[in-house]
Amino acid sequence: MKRLIYPVLIGLGLVGCSQSKSSNEQAEVATEMAAEAPGTPVAGRNAPARQAERSVIYEGQLDLEVDDFEQTTTAIDHLLEQHWAYLSTAHETRANGQHRQEMTLKVKPSEFLPLIAALGKLGRITNKDISSADVTADVLAATTTLAAKQKAEAKYQQLLAATTNPAEVRRLGDLARESHLDIADAQAKLQQFGTRSAWATLTLRYSQVLPTPAPSSPMPDFAPRFLEAFYRGWSILLGFIVVLTNLWPLLLLGGIGTWGLRKFQHKKSL
Repeated sequence: MKRLIYPVLIGLGLVGCSQSKSSNEQAEVATEMAAEAPGTPVAGRNAPARQAERSVIYEGQLDLEVDDFEQTTTAIDHLLEQHWAYLSTAHETRANGQHRQEMTLKVKPSEFLPLIAALGKLGRITNKDISSADVTADVLAATTTLAAKQKAEAKYQQLLAATTNPAEVRRLGDLARESHLDIADAQAKLQQFGTRSAWATLTLRYSQVLPTPAPSSPMPDFAPRFLEAFYRGWSILLGFIVVLTNLWPLLLLGGIGTWGLRKFQHKKSL
C-alpha cells in the first residue's frame, strides 16, 4: 500500500511545482508591465529628447467675404506656396446669389498663425476660430503602453514555447493575442497623434456676392398693343388657312364641275 501512495504524492508535488512556476511567470510579466506603466517614460538614450519635444495639434476656421473671387483664389495659391502649405480638399458652389468656396488646408504648425494672418488680409473676416491641444502626455502614454505591451507579448511567446500543458497553452495564447490587439491600438493612436501634430488643419471659406442683373428698360405703352394686334392678325390668317384646308374637297369638286359645264356649253354652241 505504501508503494502505491509514494508515486501519487510525488506526482501531486510535481503538478504543484508546475502551477507555481506558471503563476510566478505570469506574475513576473505583470510586474514588468507595471514597472513600465504609462505614467513612467521609457528608459533609454532618447528619453530626455522625447520629454523635451511637445506635440501640439492646431486647428482653425476662417470665413471671408471678398470682392473678386478669381483674384482671391490666385492670391491663396501664392500664399500656400509661400507658407509651405497644401490644399487637401476644395468645394466650389454658385447659389443664392453667392460664389462660394470651402477649402481644407494643411500647413506646418510653425506657419499656421502666419498663414491665417496673411489670408485675413484678402477680404473681410466674418468668422475666425483657432484652437490648440497639447497631446504630449497622450503621446508619451501611448509610447510607454506600446513598449510594455510589446515586451509582454514577447514574454508570452517565450512561455508558450516552453509550455506543454494544453490548458496553459490556451491561456497564454489568449494573453498573447490580447497583447497583440493592444499593440495595434497603441500604434494607431501614435500614428494619429503624429499626423495631426505634424500638420495643422485650417478650414477656409470665402465668398463673393454676385451682381444682380440690371432690369430691362420698360417698353412704350403702344408696344404691348402693337404686339397684341400682330398676334391677333396672325391668328386670323392661320384660322383662314385652316378653313381652306377643311374645304379643299368642295373647292376641287366645284372647280371640276365649272370646267365640265363650260366645256359642255362650248360643244353645244358649235
